[in-house]
Amino acid sequence: MAMMAPQKAGALEVRALRIIQTEDHPLYLFMLRANQILELADIPRVSRDEAGKLTGYQRPEVKEHVQGIVQYLNGDLPIFPNSIIVALPSGVRFRSTRGGNRHPDDGVSDTGRLLIPLPEEGKPKPASIVDGQQRALALAQSRRRDFPVPITAFIADTVKLQQEQFVRVNHTKQLPRGRIAEFLPEVNSPFRHG
Repeated sequence: MAMMAPQKAGALEVRALRIIQTEDHPLYLFMLRANQILELADIPRVSRDEAGKLTGYQRPEVKEHVQGIVQYLNGDLPIFPNSIIVALPSGVRFRSTRGGNRHPDDGVSDTGRLLIPLPEEGKPKPASIVDGQQRALALAQSRRRDFPVPITAFIADTVKLQQEQFVRVNHTKQLPRGRIAEFLPEVNSPFRHG
């Protein structure tokens, strides 16, 4: 049976590390089980509203990519270090532990408990996936429902801020296929088929 994080009166409580890069938008690092991700987070698909304004930012799923990840997760020894990046509403609450002081060595991080509101029936989910939608979909389809998954979250109540972060995360030059092909003979991976 999957071990779920404790719930408190309409909220999911998780252990978290809070990192202050800016006071308005702290980062939270925590873990969710594979089956919890899509229970808490929507995938905001790119579309246009009635006025023609752009909403969302995620492209349609790539089924072949998702199935490749599912196969890997269902394999013998999956290691899944890549975090899913989510935007959380300002309604989340963080409670510091151990006196509430920031880490004395760095002055910008502290540990505690993050309370994430649970989605109400018929209402939007509290989180939005900014990066990792293919991984999140694969995790939801895998046999390992309780697989622990790293989550990186930031506070963003507006779609505009989420869109900005989506562009920043995804605006990188992709590794050339030739370079990937160089590594494949050295790697014992189910992705060798190309």
